[in-house]
Amino acid sequence: MKSILITSGFIQICVAVLQGWIITAMYGGMKRFGPLKNSKRVLQCHIDNIMMSLLQFAIAAVHPAIPTVAGWLIVIGSWLNAQLFLIHAVSEKGYVKSRALSVLTFFSFSTLTIAYPWLLIAWLRS
Repeated sequence: MKSILITSGFIQICVAVLQGWIITAMYGGMKRFGPLKNSKRVLQCHIDNIMMSLLQFAIAAVHPAIPTVAGWLIVIGSWLNAQLFLIHAVSEKGYVKSRALSVLTFFSFSTLTIAYPWLLIAWLRS
């Protein structure tokens, strides 16, 4: 599980680096970048990708016995949580109202809400 978290973290940080170029273009004068219209939401996605990748690295580095399901919940939640900002970035107002998006947001928060206490309990028992 450690190698999966580290690999996922590296990929997610690479995505954040590439998003940095999009942010630079958007703050440099481009009103939009492809379908992306809201630079603040792209910046939120960029920062969340960085933070989530660092959390995956930290868990992999310090946790002696990562439960497999909890690890996968971290990977799924980390990616989904960050990319939800990109969906909102397609709107100039920065918010897309959608039932499906509300369900995805709930799912994302739920995965992380389950995974982190699970990891804590596993940590305390190790």
